[in-house]
Amino acid sequence: MSKNVLILGGTSEGVALAHALAEHRPDLHVTIALAGETRAPSEMPGHVRIGNFGGAEGLKDFLITHGIAAVIDATHPFARHITQNAVEACTDASVPRLYFERAPWTLPQDTDVVYVPDMDEAARLVARTSGSAFLTVGRKGLSAFEQVRDVNLLVRLIEEPEQPLQLENCTVVTGRPPFDENAEETLMREHQIDTLVSKASGGAATRAKIDAAANAGARIVLIRRPPPPDGGRTSSIEETLGWLYIHVAKED
Repeated sequence: MSKNVLILGGTSEGVALAHALAEHRPDLHVTIALAGETRAPSEMPGHVRIGNFGGAEGLKDFLITHGIAAVIDATHPFARHITQNAVEACTDASVPRLYFERAPWTLPQDTDVVYVPDMDEAARLVARTSGSAFLTVGRKGLSAFEQVRDVNLLVRLIEEPEQPLQLENCTVVTGRPPFDENAEETLMREHQIDTLVSKASGGAATRAKIDAAANAGARIVLIRRPPPPDGGRTSSIEETLGWLYIHVAKED
């Protein structure tokens, strides 16, 4: 009988892990859990579960009910609540857990980079110093910019918003990573962007905007990444496969 493994997160890392398991561990039954933030998630191997679990207790019940042998947390680096729920649920259910940590960006030299602690501080900085800002912070982070005045805001979302954004001087573009550096630079120059605002998420899929902003001479404002959880973590698919062989033995 196949053993069950749960991957948390529809990130590019989560999808890559699912493909790796499909190739190297076909003996496993893999479920990928998505929060349901996008209406049309990317195709991926394995069983896809969409929706919240109901906090740590709900996730614990899912682990026990479905006989999950191991959990790989490949959520977005800023998905703090989901990661904390995974820590608590796996501890209570005695299920081994591995955190897949996205590699941080190595930033271009001679570029104006400012780190801020949160979205509110990023909005205050934009209001004080920017004439035209490119916001790539996700839909939930946009509320911090609702009081920004006299700044042209270019907002990128994965999908068109269902309701108009409560932002002044706002233009919305849509796109799904990975992005092309030349196209990113062209977009920024067309909109005369002087400030790029992003979470310090890292990873290759959205790296292009960082290099494009540097090429265009734009300041880069990064919201600091929260610290990773305690316990085992890796940034390598190979190490993840090795960890699984230890915690979920391959059946002959």
